[in-house]
Amino acid sequence: MIKFFRKIRQQLLTENPPDGRAGKFSKYLIYGIGEVILIVIGILLALYLNNINSEQKSKLVEIELLNELKSNVNSSIKSFERTLESERNYLGYNLLILDYLDNKKPYDDTLLKPFGAYFWTVSSNPISGGYTYLKSKGIDLITNDSLRKNLSVLFENEFLIIKEENQIWANNLQQNISYPYHVSHFRRYFLKDSISGDIEVAKPFNYNALIYDDKFKSINAEIISNRNWNINSLQDLIIKSEIVVKEIEDELKFLYDQK
Repeated sequence: MIKFFRKIRQQLLTENPPDGRAGKFSKYLIYGIGEVILIVIGILLALYLNNINSEQKSKLVEIELLNELKSNVNSSIKSFERTLESERNYLGYNLLILDYLDNKKPYDDTLLKPFGAYFWTVSSNPISGGYTYLKSKGIDLITNDSLRKNLSVLFENEFLIIKEENQIWANNLQQNISYPYHVSHFRRYFLKDSISGDIEVAKPFNYNALIYDDKFKSINAEIISNRNWNINSLQDLIIKSEIVVKEIEDELKFLYDQK
């Protein structure tokens, strides 16, 4: 393009030959103006190309980050679903124990597995490496304002709440209350299973006393309450996470179409 303008300038000089000193001055003036114009055009063109190149690089980085964030959220959803399945199973154990004790049913081996696992906790571990990396580079790399906000809420609020609540439950209720009670009132056994191998079960030292033990009933009720909260929270979090995944996919499609 610069050669094109230079050619036009030369043609003007050729078609309008200068005459005398005035003509020589005009020649130099035209030449000087032409050089200035060419330099300005060159600078503007370089800036334009550099800006396009910079935008392309930023877009590629954004696409890479969004793919990583999508992978993180999908992995977190799978972790939540596994936790949800385990929590439902364990909640069934707690409710079975509650039914036996409240209705003063006689002991039978149906309670072996529930007594072995009623106090277990299941941790949800959201995957957030991609978001941590994004924060280190600057969250404004995500150009979609709405998506950027929703990612921040999901990773910094929703994921953090479920993780901290599980840690509080594990540290306070299980370690300080339910497990110490369990080891002083139950004996642990391991049964052989042809499919899964060893199965952990437990028997109370005195089942009849357990029926009238308000402390154990209270512990079991607290565990049921915590499991219900965790189940409801995980169900809600899975839905919110799936919405964000869809938003990421839509944004990726938009960015790919612009390439």
